[in-house]
Amino acid sequence: MKKLIYKIIGCTFFLASMSGCNKFLDRAPLSAPATGTFLNNENEINVSLTAVYASIKWEFGLVPYQSGSDAWTDLAILRANDLGEGTFDTYNAHPKALWTFAYATIQRANTMLDGMVKAKASVPVATYNRMEAEARVLRAWSYFYLAFMFGDAPLITKPLQPTDFYNQKRAPKQDIVKFIYAELDEAAKSLDWLPAVRGRVSKSVAMGLKARTALNNKDYQIAADAAKLVIDNAGISLNPKFQDLFTRSGQKPNAGNEIMLEVLYTDALASSITYLPLGNASRAAGGQSGRFPTQRLVDMFECNDGKRIDESSKYDPQNPSKNRDLRLKYTVSLPGDTLTMNNTTFVYDIYKNTTSFKNADGTWSVKTNADYDNAFGPSKSGVGYLWTKYTMTDENVFLAKVSFILMRYAEVLLTYAEAKIELGQLDGTVTAAINKVRQRAGQPVVPTAIETDQTELRKLIRRERTVELAVEGFRWFDIRRWEIADLVMPGKVVGIAKSAATMPSIPNFKTSAVHDLNSIPDYTGQLDLRYTRETRFWTPKLMLLPVPQSERDINPGLTQNKDW
Repeated sequence: MKKLIYKIIGCTFFLASMSGCNKFLDRAPLSAPATGTFLNNENEINVSLTAVYASIKWEFGLVPYQSGSDAWTDLAILRANDLGEGTFDTYNAHPKALWTFAYATIQRANTMLDGMVKAKASVPVATYNRMEAEARVLRAWSYFYLAFMFGDAPLITKPLQPTDFYNQKRAPKQDIVKFIYAELDEAAKSLDWLPAVRGRVSKSVAMGLKARTALNNKDYQIAADAAKLVIDNAGISLNPKFQDLFTRSGQKPNAGNEIMLEVLYTDALASSITYLPLGNASRAAGGQSGRFPTQRLVDMFECNDGKRIDESSKYDPQNPSKNRDLRLKYTVSLPGDTLTMNNTTFVYDIYKNTTSFKNADGTWSVKTNADYDNAFGPSKSGVGYLWTKYTMTDENVFLAKVSFILMRYAEVLLTYAEAKIELGQLDGTVTAAINKVRQRAGQPVVPTAIETDQTELRKLIRRERTVELAVEGFRWFDIRRWEIADLVMPGKVVGIAKSAATMPSIPNFKTSAVHDLNSIPDYTGQLDLRYTRETRFWTPKLMLLPVPQSERDINPGLTQNKDW
């Protein structure tokens, strides 16, 4: 924030010096309203609101932070060591970026909400209330991340003056959560269940965010009630094809309106692109493969009989992609899969230096396989797997405009089911919500025998949430809510077999009751047979990110999280 002020001041003095006129700063701008006269009409408020929306695109290297955060969990890794290793400090760039992004959104929303009041009389009541409500939801969106990634944080609801940056105090997390609930309830009154314009927030998003916040705060009744409002009233359904959610052509119709909030990219601006597909795509297809799934994620996908791989007679360790939940194919690339990435169709392989590529005339040719021999490819830099989700998009990956989904209906269904299970309210609505998600994936419905078994349903919903929402930015929060981060984070990062001829046996999921409940496979005795990466570490302080040291240097009154 301080840097922003300095940039504005510096720019002002630069313009003044270039003008050669002492009274330059006294002149009113000729092409746009000055800050003091801005937000006088509906158009100006809408311009300001658009700026608030633009600020929720939180990226590192043109990659959404939500997607990248899965590499800070047990499900994935980045090519270079990162937060998942557990060895970072208070100067790390990622906590700093997340803190800054959140408060940039908050400051923009506060500026708009404070300034738009002067135009209230000239704007239709419904329009005014809707725009105000949208800004409040986006502000609450930022506070969700602050509350659950940093804990206590300054609760700012008005534009800050320059001197205010030096005296902000951290409000208790629970005060922030209460603020989020109140904001979303109030905003929802002025919003329709579906947005009038795609990409804008709606009542569904407000209640979905309330449900997400309550679930992570273990306010399960609030979570269930908010999610049920969406389920009963929004008229939303699941896209019939899971894979269509993650390609640009598949997203365009938004079947069922499943995509509730997304980061949109536009054809009108050449620079409006995402590098998520580029950074995940195969080296053989011309991608840069810098983020990789782990074996633990792969092994959480059930067989198509609805059973975990250690409990299914249909699982074949020698052919692990056979008879599996179809979401596995559309989430993770396994050797032998035929993939289309970067407008290239090929057979993914990490065991040979050549593989098959499809030609324009439909024939196939054998060519050099960069996934095998490239130093930054999945076999030499990762643990043998690639991401399929968001990567099999039908675009040039250097110019990709596939939307990144920030909220979708499947999450609401799974949130409702988890909250009800934790409450012990095991009625038919719970299995109905889970079954919608499972049946879309071609998986069997919840077995009748476990419909009233809280432990078995808890096991199922945790596995279901993991495989449905992988690489969408939920796992970091889930393993903390389920209190299993200390189990899943430390140790070697484990991947696929080093040799296709020597596939390891089925891992043990029942090391303990907690391992079984959370479907945590144990690879003891298999590490010599598998690709592995660095050893990760875990300490309790990692439950939260540290308050960035640079923020505390600006404002010594900001306290630090425990043990940082």
